[in-house]
Amino acid sequence: MKKKVILSLLILIVSVSLFGWANARLMEYRKGLVFRFAAPKASLPVEFVKILAGEFRGVMADYFVLEAGSFIGSNQEPTDEEWENIRRTLQYALELDPYFMQAYIYAQGNLPWDAGMYQETIDLLAIAKKHRTWDWYPGYYMGFDYYYFLADYAKASEEFMQAAKIKNAPLLLSILGARLALKGKRTETAIALLKTMLGDRELDENSAREIGLRLEALKGALVIEKAIEQYEHSLGNKPPSLQALIDKGILEKLPPNPYGGPYIYDEITGEVAFDKY
Repeated sequence: MKKKVILSLLILIVSVSLFGWANARLMEYRKGLVFRFAAPKASLPVEFVKILAGEFRGVMADYFVLEAGSFIGSNQEPTDEEWENIRRTLQYALELDPYFMQAYIYAQGNLPWDAGMYQETIDLLAIAKKHRTWDWYPGYYMGFDYYYFLADYAKASEEFMQAAKIKNAPLLLSILGARLALKGKRTETAIALLKTMLGDRELDENSAREIGLRLEALKGALVIEKAIEQYEHSLGNKPPSLQALIDKGILEKLPPNPYGGPYIYDEITGEVAFDKY
């Protein structure tokens, strides 16, 4: 009986040892494996991909996103060609299923930051924005990319303001849009959009108050901007200060800033702001 117990223990010890050795060798082997992204090398027309997918567009969109996600999560440094494969694959996914949130999330989370594909990411987000009319995130991401990566304040402002009009979008979007409108010389557009938002019957009291203040601040900034343009047209140069607009008789007085304090003026760029930011 004791011999059987000892023999069983020996067999168990040997089995466990062999399993541990085999598992260690397998893990070592796996470390040497590198997953290569298998996106199509040729740039297939989107319409052709749609025909191939047929009635299984949703399934194919899932597959494309899974392919892109598997590669991105493989801890492999992609080449320029592989980033283009990823971009094209995410485009296929969005064209097949433009309502697929995960596809544009993958695009925004990786392409601009790691691949420097700024406009390409915006183009992908635009597909989602067109169809997901209830979702403010695609427009918000587009505004962020225009602002942060491309320094296009006018387009950033437009995207933020449009996204702000979507139900349940945060008030911050309208604030960002209004602020960037000044830098992008699109103050009149910002005023029109804020007026539209202010007419929303479902707007809560605090939001209405904040939008109203922002609207009055932009109206005052617009008055100053028009005066600066008149000064520059008449005298051939930008005014050295806002006081010069009064001294030259273009304005009787500066409009009041609803946020308190004076409006801020950059005599080099001619930009007007209602706060230090």
